[in-house]
Amino acid sequence: AMVRLVASRLPNPVVSASLRPLASASTQYIPRCSQPSELRMAAVGHYAAVTTVYETAWCYQNNGDFQRWLLDRVQDALPETCKTLVDIGCGTANFSGVLQRESAIRVIGVEPSAEMAAKASEYGVQVEVQDALSWAAGASANGSNYDAIMLKEVRHHIDDPAKLYVNLAGALAPGGKILLLTRPDKSDGYPFPAKAHDRWAAGVEMPLQTHVKELEAAGLSVHVQEEKYKVQMDREEWIRLVRGRFWSHLSALSDDEINDGLQELNLPDQ
Repeated sequence: AMVRLVASRLPNPVVSASLRPLASASTQYIPRCSQPSELRMAAVGHYAAVTTVYETAWCYQNNGDFQRWLLDRVQDALPETCKTLVDIGCGTANFSGVLQRESAIRVIGVEPSAEMAAKASEYGVQVEVQDALSWAAGASANGSNYDAIMLKEVRHHIDDPAKLYVNLAGALAPGGKILLLTRPDKSDGYPFPAKAHDRWAAGVEMPLQTHVKELEAAGLSVHVQEEKYKVQMDREEWIRLVRGRFWSHLSALSDDEINDGLQELNLPDQ
């Protein structure tokens, strides 16, 4: 399932306790970590290591069915007169690069992994190598006004949602939207080894509802929508992706833990 959360800002940015701009967002999950700086460094290290496998996964594949499905939903959620979009945690920008080309909007990427960001030029996206909190603080302080800010599958890397969302709201243009796209809090339905399910669960330190509350506290009104997407692939392809640790929670498992877990699953050929 994919969760889409949208938050929007009212056309007239008057400061008022009763004023709540509309907002949008989608699915995410957050790993548990007592030291946020270590979590950010672990995430950067993971994505540097999986740069080559990243775009071969079904969920990040160029021109793949899932990319098309998600692009359609993001385009439907954008402000009608959207001209600028910031993609927080853009990875290689293969998703937002297509969005930029099809929707005729200017995309600015924000990505802490220099290895991932280096590939973004292939898709015509300008990327700033920074973590989300640092970028948002600077954008808000500089009085930036972006029509849309997208956080696609990065909720599990956000360790201070209150601070982040206040600054992102401050960088929105009147009528702008925050789109939060995230996976569910629970990994039910994914054929992961048992320890991978444990790591997913351990990562949900803050459930989606906590993010909703922090977005509302930042002065945004929030709409949450859950949509299901069915995935089917050959057994060997799934094994390749799991061994390649295409999702960050898999990086906590050793090779032996992954191989033993996959054997215990006894997956069918398709």
